[in-house]
Amino acid sequence: MKSDSWHGRISLTFFLLTVVLALFSWIASVYGVGEVQSLLSAEGIRWMLGHVVENYVHAPALGIVLVLFMGMGIGIRAGLYGALKRFCRKEKQLSRKERRALVASVVTLALYMVLVGVALLLPWNFLYSVTGSWNHSPFAKGLVYILSVGIGLSGMVYGYVSDVFRGWKDVVGGMSLLISRSASYFVTLFFVVQFFSSFIYTGFPACFSMSEGVVDALFQLFCYLPLFMFGGKRVHHTRVRK
Repeated sequence: MKSDSWHGRISLTFFLLTVVLALFSWIASVYGVGEVQSLLSAEGIRWMLGHVVENYVHAPALGIVLVLFMGMGIGIRAGLYGALKRFCRKEKQLSRKERRALVASVVTLALYMVLVGVALLLPWNFLYSVTGSWNHSPFAKGLVYILSVGIGLSGMVYGYVSDVFRGWKDVVGGMSLLISRSASYFVTLFFVVQFFSSFIYTGFPACFSMSEGVVDALFQLFCYLPLFMFGGKRVHHTRVRK
């Protein structure tokens, strides 16, 4: 697939960049350039071995993408997004069962949003932080999960009403659909995370007068950018019984 080819190139690019970074960090440390730490020193190797898994698991993009993909995958597996596309473009008339399922999914999503809105307006709001603000509040930390649940619920309703889903295994299959289709992205993310983690460890950002904000912005950009390079893979779902 074209997307896999792109992700292969990006993964290789960041792997080579990490190798080059290791060599330059060693040269810079030998010549005493700033406070650069060598990745090829005993301390640098210990750091890499001790943080390679931790850095990847703690990458914000990993959890966000996984949780969103689980909710979105249900809608794709159920055929909800395909129905919405056909309805908006008027490419093909929806069957009676598809129209009923589409209405039910939209109503479900609307009710879910109202429920979340009511929860936000409650006087004893448990979604605020202990200080009464939105900063570091349960709502802010769980926003991605809240969105994923809403998307997933609407997809489940469409799937069951349209008879595409017959049991829980279909829901689980939908939750894993996008994750399996985007496996190459998670490989790419691994190499991106390792490069930026190593870059920060070496101390090169300070040598180049790069602020933490700039480095973090670049890190976030390259974590999410590969998501837009997926090709259009067709998703097959169970035929609707009319």
